[in-house]
Amino acid sequence: MRVLDLSGPIYNGMWSYGAPLPYVRVEPIASLEKVGWSGHLLQLHTLAGTYLETADHLFPGRETIAEVSIDRFIKKAWVAQLTDKEKWEEITADELNRAVGADFKSGDALLIATGWDQFWGHEDFVQGCPFFLPEVMEWIVEKDVGLLGLDIPSVQDPRMDDNELNRLFFAKDRLLLAPLVGLRNVGKGPGTLIALPLPISGVCGTPCRAVYLDEVITK
Repeated sequence: MRVLDLSGPIYNGMWSYGAPLPYVRVEPIASLEKVGWSGHLLQLHTLAGTYLETADHLFPGRETIAEVSIDRFIKKAWVAQLTDKEKWEEITADELNRAVGADFKSGDALLIATGWDQFWGHEDFVQGCPFFLPEVMEWIVEKDVGLLGLDIPSVQDPRMDDNELNRLFFAKDRLLLAPLVGLRNVGKGPGTLIALPLPISGVCGTPCRAVYLDEVITK
């Protein structure tokens, strides 16, 4: 069985979604030479690196990340291998429908590969990313995807200030995992996704470590 890491690296000054979110800081604050042990300052936020997010992001009062049952972080997963996307390229429901097999079941995880993860760290990674047409999110909701994973940092056109597609997705307390790396190495599935967020109380999401097993170990 192969175990594949789908988590992007977190490092000092990495890409950001912009204000009001701060830039990530990873800085040494203790050293072996001075105090006899090593330690670092970590300045993170809920959307740092590869993160897992709940509906509380847009719907106050919904379950926070520490309240989610641990079994919901372990899912049978399918991968939609789309063609490599260009800057600001639209993703359509037709290509997603052709990429996802008929065996997909309600509540399963769907991981969408566009090849955009190759630009992790590039200046256009966030502001130039491909995006969903509204019909794509409607398709995802109709299929009752339990956990949606993406190798793009946003489902919406980054040139628009609009959260409507995310609202449609989160309305029924689904989980969002993004942005992922290495989905091209996974194949089409099915396999098992394990995405474990930090259990920080009272927040809608946290950075997480996401791995893919190329065997199904869930029911």
